[in-house]
Amino acid sequence: MQRDELKTLIRARPFQPFTIHLPEGRHVPVVHHDFALLAPDGRTLWVYQSDRSCDMIDVMLIARIHLDAIPEAPIPPWVNGPPVA
Repeated sequence: MQRDELKTLIRARPFQPFTIHLPEGRHVPVVHHDFALLAPDGRTLWVYQSDRSCDMIDVMLIARIHLDAIPEAPIPPWVNGPPVA
């Protein structure tokens, strides 16, 4: 995995969640761009989870990255006009 590829995924707008797969079979979800921090030298990636845990990943050991489906936003009730009484 190249540093620039990872930067592109993290900085994408709109952001698309992705999962990092490591050689030992572990996978690390990246659910939001604010939850990922790439070191200035591009060698280490910190990924924070919603339970406040953190994974420190050596970028050179990333086996592959899978782009996750973008969750559909719920349709607000006012889209189709006011309810009929």
